[in-house]
Amino acid sequence: MRGMISGGIAALSFLVSGEVFAACTWIGGTPVSLRDISVPSQLTITASPVGGEIAKYSQALWPITANSRCKEDSKFSQSIETALRPASQAQVYETGVAGVGVKFCIAEAYMGVSSYCLPQLSYYSPEYPIPIPKYMNVIFVRTGRNVASGDILLDFKSLWQHEENNPNGKNMLTIQSQGKTKLVNDVMFAGCESIGAVVNVPMGKQVIQNIKTGNTKEVPFIFDVRCSGLPANTTAPVKVYFEGASLADGLLKLSNQGQSGVASGVGISLVNDKGVKLPFDIARSVQLDWNRSMADGEIYRFSGKAKYVPTTGTMTAGKADATMNFVLNYN
Repeated sequence: MRGMISGGIAALSFLVSGEVFAACTWIGGTPVSLRDISVPSQLTITASPVGGEIAKYSQALWPITANSRCKEDSKFSQSIETALRPASQAQVYETGVAGVGVKFCIAEAYMGVSSYCLPQLSYYSPEYPIPIPKYMNVIFVRTGRNVASGDILLDFKSLWQHEENNPNGKNMLTIQSQGKTKLVNDVMFAGCESIGAVVNVPMGKQVIQNIKTGNTKEVPFIFDVRCSGLPANTTAPVKVYFEGASLADGLLKLSNQGQSGVASGVGISLVNDKGVKLPFDIARSVQLDWNRSMADGEIYRFSGKAKYVPTTGTMTAGKADATMNFVLNYN
């Protein structure tokens, strides 16, 4: 008997319904997914108006010329993650240094020319090419009148994404930075302020005859002003003038003149240590002299001299006080 074995072969097929996922692809090369960039140890500020650029550094990112394309409608975004707080200006962050903000910008072609700043969000039609970033430009901007020097922490992370509206259609790149830079201001100062309380000038008792003959002594007086954000031994960016009951530059009226017990026919002559009459008008403001450096700024000094002088009318004895204010005039 011949045994026979027979069998059947079944052809199986699977029918899958639904769409095939579209995808975003790299054209012109596939970039590495992560770029770490360095931070310069020091940058020097250049002069600029409020809102303008005062310093910048650029870091190369991906050397290849490539772009991302998605088959469907797509969204492009690039974030910036940093501990720095947003400033009042759009896409600018506070640095913690007075008068200085920072923004993070991308150049898609040339190093010094920014294409956009972060964060960024845009929408595109199918097959629209999105170039990969070539350079990161970290730009410091002036945010106020007073500009200081100081260290700025520049730890940040930026996520570049081009994606379709499905879980598979996405290209991603990451830029990250760690470090700090010292921003040095040699051209713009952070501001000036007076040091100490009211300056009292003890004129003492004077004999009327000595005042008439000009034999009264000059009484010296000084006041100091501290300016921040300036190098040592430089010309102060402020001048000074005075406000008070003046008869003319360099001549101050007595307080409460004409009242009982107040001297008459006398005023107070005021000059600086160079013999210049103290100005009572902003147009004739005089320079302050650099005096010394301190940890919190540069000290500038005004040195003056006061003495009683005859004015008009009969000179009579009595109280002979006077007051005035000094005003800092920013150049």
